[in-house]
Amino acid sequence: MKPTTRYAKSGANNIAYQVLGEGPVDLVYVPGWVSNIDMMWVDPKISDFLIRLTQFSRVIVFDKRGTGLSDRVNPLCSLEERIADVVSVMDAAGSQKAILFGHSEGGTISCLFAATYPERTISLITFGVFAKRKYSDDYPWAPTPAVRKIFYDSIQKEWGNGQKMGLECIMPSMAHDKEYYNVFASYLRSGAGPGDALALAKMNTDSDITSILHTITVPTLIIHRVDDTDVNKEEARYLAHRIPNAQLELLHGNDHCFWVGDAFSVLAKLQEFVTGKRPTKYDVPINRVHFHCSKIDIESTMLQNFKYHLKMEEYATLCGRSVSVYKRDFKEHFATTPFHWLKTKRLEYAQQLLLESDLNINQICYESGFVNVSHFVRAFKEAFHMPPLQFKKIHMN
Repeated sequence: MKPTTRYAKSGANNIAYQVLGEGPVDLVYVPGWVSNIDMMWVDPKISDFLIRLTQFSRVIVFDKRGTGLSDRVNPLCSLEERIADVVSVMDAAGSQKAILFGHSEGGTISCLFAATYPERTISLITFGVFAKRKYSDDYPWAPTPAVRKIFYDSIQKEWGNGQKMGLECIMPSMAHDKEYYNVFASYLRSGAGPGDALALAKMNTDSDITSILHTITVPTLIIHRVDDTDVNKEEARYLAHRIPNAQLELLHGNDHCFWVGDAFSVLAKLQEFVTGKRPTKYDVPINRVHFHCSKIDIESTMLQNFKYHLKMEEYATLCGRSVSVYKRDFKEHFATTPFHWLKTKRLEYAQQLLLESDLNINQICYESGFVNVSHFVRAFKEAFHMPPLQFKKIHMN
């Protein structure tokens, strides 16, 4: 079960965080582009990795400002503001000093944090990290403006569509598993709407830590898969060459996300760096009971998450219940079944988006929790007695 979500104050902003495990050393996981710390526990690939980290650390996870459960402020903020969020989360969690584990853009933030706050950094670990995201002669592995433009267009046109978002670029080993692509697309939607996701992508494009790498003095491990199709392995070598005494570990594989593909090899390198001892694969079973918490308020949880296309057992997990107890409690509270309630809420939300946003029908379909446009149109017509575009035209006039 997922840990309790709490909030740290960073200036005027509320930053959502969770603490799991009771290990001897604190480890702060700084996620990449977008995240949702509640939805991490719906995906067994992500949650299993995080739980494995608790075998040797107390793990602190959080959503950066503008994403997930944190305040949805202007996502186009600076890296300096983001490292202030890390400080606030550590303070709230009672952590004076921690290992920083950053993935992708989260690794860029972690590098800057380690350079700025060495007194609060035990060590630095990155996975799939870049120093900047804008092509130049001295950094030729970064995307060109034309390539980024294609990426921006895909966000605007296909955000939330697991089959068309180009996820094979960040997790090619899962290309055969279309269902997982839909699950991960729901995770991305829970982390940000299309407008925020686009703004965050543009912020990443403008991020540049090349000038501060030489100032990082804490022990550093840079993990990278040699055939990563999103961030070139030469970018990992670039960091390792410029961070004093950094250790570089190139692993086999092509996934940009550490929890897919050979996730154990990443965990083993990470654990060996922290403890000096390499784990034996599956030597300690995952203890999910340890993270069980009291029943979570079912109404607020469902209202926060109805827009995401999840399985029944995944909604039960979010609500801190077994499937049978979830169904029973749901019917007692809402006087209907989860299926009918979700369909109604999603159609009401789609109606709202039609009248209040500039999203097209495809975007509204995925943003409101449907995964098939034709099914969405049929359901909308059945509920409102006309197709979505006709509904919008009549009511807008």
